[in-house]
Amino acid sequence: MKFDKSKELIPIWGDVIPGNTGESKHDRMHWDDTLVYREEIKDGYAKETYADVPFLVPYLVPGSKKCVISCPGGAYLSKSIDNEGEQIAEFLNAAGISCFVLWYRAYPYKAPYMFLDLQRAIRFLRFHAEEYGFDPDQIATVGFSAGGNLAGVQAVCFRDAPVEADGYEPDETDRMNGAPNAVGLIYPAVTVADDKIQVVMADAETYNDPEARKKFSKRYEMKEHVKEGDAPMFLCNAVDDDAINAFHMVDFARACREKKVPCELHVFPYGGHGFGGCRPQPAPPIPGMVPPDLSAVTQWKELFVSWLNRTLGT
Repeated sequence: MKFDKSKELIPIWGDVIPGNTGESKHDRMHWDDTLVYREEIKDGYAKETYADVPFLVPYLVPGSKKCVISCPGGAYLSKSIDNEGEQIAEFLNAAGISCFVLWYRAYPYKAPYMFLDLQRAIRFLRFHAEEYGFDPDQIATVGFSAGGNLAGVQAVCFRDAPVEADGYEPDETDRMNGAPNAVGLIYPAVTVADDKIQVVMADAETYNDPEARKKFSKRYEMKEHVKEGDAPMFLCNAVDDDAINAFHMVDFARACREKKVPCELHVFPYGGHGFGGCRPQPAPPIPGMVPPDLSAVTQWKELFVSWLNRTLGT
């Protein structure tokens, strides 16, 4: 899916983008009508080679001192731009908060490039804060599902680490702090240990090799990396989420508490997975399937705005 044609697409990297070799993506994927090909390449912004250009889409509120980077989910295979991007920007704008939706690199790219994209987006906005009119110390991230993994891992595993990639030379933007000031994780994939998401983030060989899987998990398991001084966290999910175990999020909240990282946690009784902007979705294509009841989870938006204002200041 693409953004409205009237929207500006702001590239976040300079002339050199770490991880872009220009080689064919055939090394990991085929074109036979796969989800990634249809949604990300044919009808999206990805290329058939490793030459994708990550970008931000601005939704600005004049006078807003805060901004939020929204990271749509999609299992690192596609991106829910409408429900977890544009609709998020709309409700944040209505609350007087500027928002930028991030289009980041995902499959067939491997970790860490999606995390470097978010880190670079934070640095880019901090570098251009005066131009956009917000406070460089009031930059938050919010991620959904795999986008929640993206926002969480970047915040507690990468923070302000320097970009380490062959052939990449830091520029002026890279001198800015790459850590967010606040983080929202909405039905987030907070754990990668023993999860098949490793097949997408790394490869099948990593997942199938116990030692390689353990090493990958050690690098990207959020609860093992959180430390005192990390950005405050807002977490929410629904108990009946059939895609991600909501109580993994509770484990992460416990780790935050142990490390004295401010954390607000909401577990709703129902709402399913992918509620995002909480707008009623079209009727499910499967006869007899009942759309999720969003009456409980829709509260997350007001709760998040309230938390954000308390955390970053009004």
